[in-house]
Amino acid sequence: MAEPRKIELQSVEDLQYLISNIRRGANEKIDQALPPMEGEGEDAMRNRVAWDVHDYINKVFLAIGPNITINGLSPKPELLDSVLTSTSPNNLDVIEEHEPFNQKIFQKARDLAAQEEDLIEEIAALRRNIPRTVVENTKKRFGEENEADDKALRRAEDGMRERERERVKDRGGNVLGVGRLERQGQVESNWERAVKGLERVVETLPETVARCERARKAEVYVNGISEK
Repeated sequence: MAEPRKIELQSVEDLQYLISNIRRGANEKIDQALPPMEGEGEDAMRNRVAWDVHDYINKVFLAIGPNITINGLSPKPELLDSVLTSTSPNNLDVIEEHEPFNQKIFQKARDLAAQEEDLIEEIAALRRNIPRTVVENTKKRFGEENEADDKALRRAEDGMRERERERVKDRGGNVLGVGRLERQGQVESNWERAVKGLERVVETLPETVARCERARKAEVYVNGISEK
């Protein structure tokens, strides 16, 4: 006859969880059969039944101890006694229950933690690089816009000059559009003679001043002799 398969548990907490659930189920059945009586002190009969039930649970787990493995190893009797004592009816309210270890969830948590670290590093890199990139892009765009404005301004100036040359050409070289005077030649000749005459006056002015000064001194001298 084949040996029956053992009860495989992953940790001591799994065994504690199993015994605690069995004890709670037993307490629910006891409450249904012998409801607690309020205000009449302790119920000796109910307490005795509860003690017998939980003692039976202890004996069952001690008996099946050899058929239980925890992480591949058979638990020692001392370990079973410790777990049974910790899950006694008096300690049921303070027992912490733990979900059995799940390797897939653990690996997923590790992957998420690694992704979080990568994201933190990426955010830090962006904080370092983005300001410099924004400044460089802004300077580049500003330079391109200035260059485009300069080219547009030069094109506008060239266009204005070209249009002005065409207008001058259409008017026969007269920029202001005023016709030639009838006596323009004579006026220009008189202007030139006046300018030259003025230049001669300016050149002879020092000599004329000197003559006036000598004449004034001579007059003073003559007047002085006459008075004597």
